[in-house]
Amino acid sequence: MDPMVVAFIAFFVFLLMGIPITFVLGLTAVLAFILKQDLVFLTLVPQRMFAGLNLFTIMAIPFFLLAAELMTLARITDDLVRFADALVGRLKGGLAHVNVVASAFFAGISGSAISDVAGLGSIEIKAMTRAGYPKPFAAALTVASSLIGPIIPPSIIMVLYGSIMQVSIAAMFLGGILPGLLMVAMLMAMIMWMADRQGFPRRLEKLPPGEIWQATKSAILALLMPAIILGGILSGAFTATEAAAVAVAYALLIGLVVKRTLPLRDVPPMLVRVSILTSVVFMVLATANILAWIIGLERIPDAIASGLTSITENPYLLFLLVNLVLIVVGMFMDIGAAVIVLAPILGPTMIDAGIHPVHFGIVMSINLLVGLTTPPVGPCLFVAAGITGLRMEQLSVAMLPFYGLQVVFLLAITYFPFLTLFLPRYFGYIA
Repeated sequence: MDPMVVAFIAFFVFLLMGIPITFVLGLTAVLAFILKQDLVFLTLVPQRMFAGLNLFTIMAIPFFLLAAELMTLARITDDLVRFADALVGRLKGGLAHVNVVASAFFAGISGSAISDVAGLGSIEIKAMTRAGYPKPFAAALTVASSLIGPIIPPSIIMVLYGSIMQVSIAAMFLGGILPGLLMVAMLMAMIMWMADRQGFPRRLEKLPPGEIWQATKSAILALLMPAIILGGILSGAFTATEAAAVAVAYALLIGLVVKRTLPLRDVPPMLVRVSILTSVVFMVLATANILAWIIGLERIPDAIASGLTSITENPYLLFLLVNLVLIVVGMFMDIGAAVIVLAPILGPTMIDAGIHPVHFGIVMSINLLVGLTTPPVGPCLFVAAGITGLRMEQLSVAMLPFYGLQVVFLLAITYFPFLTLFLPRYFGYIA
């Protein structure tokens, strides 16, 4: 049997054994070199691991993670929820709409779906269940709306794709805005439809103008962060990585000086959490780079491209096949590792088929992000289950309507490239 076939069988065996993904990736690559008797390459493994991290752009990841943690610790999320309630709380299914709109606001801060569930989830789910919403629905909506976080910029997964494929991260960020807003609109439309049929509660009383103004004033400070990030990048004042560092400085300024809601005693434990999370992400990037390296040496991308084009040369059907592959991969594999391994494999094939790399990058990112909400791995599901005490089966069943919506959303951004390419073209980042 071909050594690479044995190595990839071992990859899935390691996954089923529950070995952490970073070690699965490294073990698979090392096993492939041993089976091929290319032992000389083993001496280069440490070098390749470092090469996988030696990218200036990925320094943005720990900064965005830190900025999101600082804003959450400073209770900025409470301000966002109050502002969202002031805007849409009186619609049918008011708190459900608040859940979605708050996620859209938080998206401009976090860049992470898991941070969205962890940061906003406990507030939103508790408020919804207290108001009479079924707990499984409240949890499922929180998980579904968390996908808005990494779609609307900043987005950690888009930073990864842009770094690997040498695509403008500013273009990727701009390309995510319209899809993110479309996701917001689709979720709110679904809530309106469900509210009529299931009798969801709504807030009947109007908020006093003074309370609306207070909620708006408190939220402005948080809403300025995405404006600073995107405005700085688009104006050329700083790069995406520098923008992430500016976001951290801004979060510290708001938490320590302006609002004074950031407890200094909680900062050291928070720094430890961010450091651990960053080390996990970077270890995955390092070991995934080894696997991507041997995949390139074996010319597997060419073989996969030939296999896909032998099935169909129609770009629409080809994109559909790739979507199916990515959804399945996202259900089982860490999304950072999946981007590093699959982007160099599938990207050139799609570009040759006439798909713009920014369009493919955003579709690929969202495809893999869907895996955060689906069994059997589904990190966002596990976080929501931990917050609510619900079983995974209960949460997965409650997610079924939202899975249908995600499929429609994926098809829309796949076959209407205008949604992803209009803003990058308008601002001159792509031709």
